[in-house]
Amino acid sequence: MKLTGVRPEPKLIKFFALISAVLVAALILLPEPEVLGAYYVGAALVLAILVGFDFWVSYRAPDLTIARTLPNNLSFQRWYDIELSVANNSASGLTLQVRDHLDPSISGEHKNDSFYLKGNQRTKLKYRIKPNERGDHNVGGTELCVRSVFGLWQCLWLQDTVETVKVYPDFRRVNQQHSLKGVSNLPIDGLKIMRKRGQGTEFNHLREYRQGDSIRQIDWKSSSKLQKLIAREYQEEQNQHIIVMLDAGQQMSVETSTGSHFDAALNALLMLGHTVLKQGDWFSMQSFNQQERWLEAVKGEQNVSRVMNHFYDLYPDQSYGDYQQAVNQLLKKNTKRSLVLMVTTIDDQNAKDLLPALKRLQRHHLVALVNIENQALREALDSEIRHISDADSYCSAIEIKNRYQAHIKRMTKEGIICVECSPERLLPYVINTYLSVKHSGML
Repeated sequence: MKLTGVRPEPKLIKFFALISAVLVAALILLPEPEVLGAYYVGAALVLAILVGFDFWVSYRAPDLTIARTLPNNLSFQRWYDIELSVANNSASGLTLQVRDHLDPSISGEHKNDSFYLKGNQRTKLKYRIKPNERGDHNVGGTELCVRSVFGLWQCLWLQDTVETVKVYPDFRRVNQQHSLKGVSNLPIDGLKIMRKRGQGTEFNHLREYRQGDSIRQIDWKSSSKLQKLIAREYQEEQNQHIIVMLDAGQQMSVETSTGSHFDAALNALLMLGHTVLKQGDWFSMQSFNQQERWLEAVKGEQNVSRVMNHFYDLYPDQSYGDYQQAVNQLLKKNTKRSLVLMVTTIDDQNAKDLLPALKRLQRHHLVALVNIENQALREALDSEIRHISDADSYCSAIEIKNRYQAHIKRMTKEGIICVECSPERLLPYVINTYLSVKHSGML
């Protein structure tokens, strides 16, 4: 335990101020102040010895044991209860305050009340924290403010109890019922759903024939053996490859009421990865811009944590995404036909470069573009027009929106699956795109 500072108690300062005021008044008002001065010097000497002794005794480190209980993994912008256990191993009691040092990215609600801890006694304190950024963050050392024996000094001690916690996206928020509403029931531009009749599916097991089953499903050999109609049960094809390309550029830093576009995209795509792995398919993910990350293809529910740990601390930078370079990098890594979902926010800086990059990618893969609508553009279109400046903003927003729609239509004509949605509705749209492609047999 390290001493970081010593400061006088407020009552010590007040006491010295009172003594000084009495001395000054005595020197002014009394006829023989020299006699009082001798008494005052004696009293001051005794007081100085008392104050010095109190300081010397309190300068020694208190015999305390501190333990903290907190989760190793936290969720972004959720409150957590933290417990501190403080044990006084000495025979004498102590009056103290306890407070944890927190990373600037973590909000805390502490109770700053001092308390008295008897000798050989243990107590537990609770407070709350809320992480405001994803990634690795520290819950720092524990600071103790211990009052001296006579209550004249406050000694500040720091206990080294630093712990690192991982802050993940808040999946409970995106997994709520309203966030998933519409999965498997959303129309996707450029995607035609075809009804399967047993072709391109994987055999699962045999079962008794049911009314409505296709004749093609009947297993005649098994039916003749058992003297009743037996049908083949099929399941969706597995081992399909899904690749996500996540734009980590400036345009994804647009802030909304629930975080940035990038936060919404990362939440939705990690949940998509969980869905893909549960379906028995392969999942890969690449972020592109100055911070390029690549996750090799993984399969199986046991790899969900691997996907999360690879991207949970990623943030967008301030440069614009280079789509051509990102596509070139991906084609070097994977040319096996896959469903490639490119997630971005289209703006005037990058819209013209996007189509050539997607067409090149389309030579090897089935391509889907997921465009997250710009929040500022939506607000301009939805705002009430009261002044001429509002009308100008609305007309500008309409012009920009029309340009974006023209780009989307051009891509749809080229055979690219195009999805456009708000950040709040991103999760059901990306999962629906994946499931629709899987059901259609396009891969």
